[in-house]
Amino acid sequence: PLSPYGASKLAGEGFCAAYFHAYDIDTVALRFGNVYGPASGHKTSVVAKFIRQAAAGETLEIYGDGSQTRDFIYVDDLVEAIRLAITADGVGGEVFQIAAGSETTIGELTDALIRVMNGSGDGVKVRYTEKRLGDAQRNYSDTSKARRMLKWVPAVDLDEGLRRTAQWF
Repeated sequence: PLSPYGASKLAGEGFCAAYFHAYDIDTVALRFGNVYGPASGHKTSVVAKFIRQAAAGETLEIYGDGSQTRDFIYVDDLVEAIRLAITADGVGGEVFQIAAGSETTIGELTDALIRVMNGSGDGVKVRYTEKRLGDAQRNYSDTSKARRMLKWVPAVDLDEGLRRTAQWF
């Protein structure tokens, strides 16, 4: 892990695995990608933040040059992965990555959001600022284990998920 946040998550996964192996307590750890979707108005995620800012006519602020990547996951796909993880047999002690399984730059995300919200992007301003300390340049999830063991595949692509999310907002 590159941040204390990431280290705390890894420690939690370690405890889950230890409880499974030492006490036979079924545990499953899910590593979520960047979650977005309806009912995320309280979140400070980049998707929720940018939708709120664009709708208010504010400038969208991108930390760094926009080339940093994230792996986004639509909330309905996440919920399905959770459901499968708690009902699947033989997955005790396992860790699964739950995301779309693709890298999207923050610049690409911004362009997609602008298209979804108003088509042309007229009037939406974007400002690039200094990169934040501790931000990972690349974030990508290998979801093959979840596909194989949970039979889980995300169903909502980024453009459709952003359309649904913007419509909710």
